[in-house]
Amino acid sequence: KLDLASRGDWNVHAGYRRLESDAVLDSLTDSNFALGGSNAEGFFLAGTLGLYDNVSARARWFSTNEVSGPPLSIDVLQLDLLVGF
Repeated sequence: KLDLASRGDWNVHAGYRRLESDAVLDSLTDSNFALGGSNAEGFFLAGTLGLYDNVSARARWFSTNEVSGPPLSIDVLQLDLLVGF
């Protein structure tokens, strides 16, 4: 578990993922990456910043393309405000 409990704490991570057609059951894939399902490849970038004690903001960007078949590109940006108590 990532714990950003203080002002000024931060975390950044990035990665690449390739999930070919029917590599896993669609119900077991990450619903954020390519809106779920398989037959996608792409990058993700995420960062979290502690704003106050027990309050942080997170942004995540997913950019995916189809591995095979007709071209399809899906980009998703997520913004979250996380509050602990």
